[in-house]
Amino acid sequence: MLFDLDDTLVDHRGAARAGLERWASGHGVAGTPDEIAERWTALEVRYYAAYQQRRLTFTEQRRARVRAFLPHLDLRSDAAADDAFAGYLVGYQAAWRAFGDATRALRRAAAAGLAVGVLTNGDATQQRRKTEAVGIAGLLDGLGAPVLASSALPAAKPDARSYAAACDRLGVTPGATLMVGDSLVNDVRGALDAGLAAVLLDRYDEHPAAGVRRVRSLDELEFAA
Repeated sequence: MLFDLDDTLVDHRGAARAGLERWASGHGVAGTPDEIAERWTALEVRYYAAYQQRRLTFTEQRRARVRAFLPHLDLRSDAAADDAFAGYLVGYQAAWRAFGDATRALRRAAAAGLAVGVLTNGDATQQRRKTEAVGIAGLLDGLGAPVLASSALPAAKPDARSYAAACDRLGVTPGATLMVGDSLVNDVRGALDAGLAAVLLDRYDEHPAAGVRRVRSLDELEFAA
């Protein structure tokens, strides 16, 4: 049993928006909160994909993102870009929260006798820190559930190698493994192509016609060993 982390167990979207609110206005970014969030998210998707494809390092994608978001500032030096991004991180990290159904789902999966793990696209250090900050690291450790981040894997989701490595770590076969996550591409279609079963967590009802197994809450999941 594999769970995604961001926007599956942890509210990344809400934290990112909280981090943006005061930081963006403080740097003179114009627009409504929705417009600002949409622009930031688009840049995150673009440059984070480059990081996952190993075309940028984790730090380089942050610098590229903040330079594109704040083109009116002189962020040509890496130090200036890092300092600007650090301002966003303060609010983002302070707003990290686990979803209310996260711990229940983890416990129910383990109680059903399933080997449990977290498969996340991200930097291993940051993702581990995130689980600690939201209070689920102890539960994961107690369940023997590893947090498998793409920075420490052969590839990122939706590459089949990421799922194969995760299944190998759990000691299970892809055909006997369920992947649950919020990304239709990374967590569902990629998993299905790699031979896993998959369920889309569609908390905001954004994919009603996706044509895949879909739930609105982790509480809707049913587990069988």
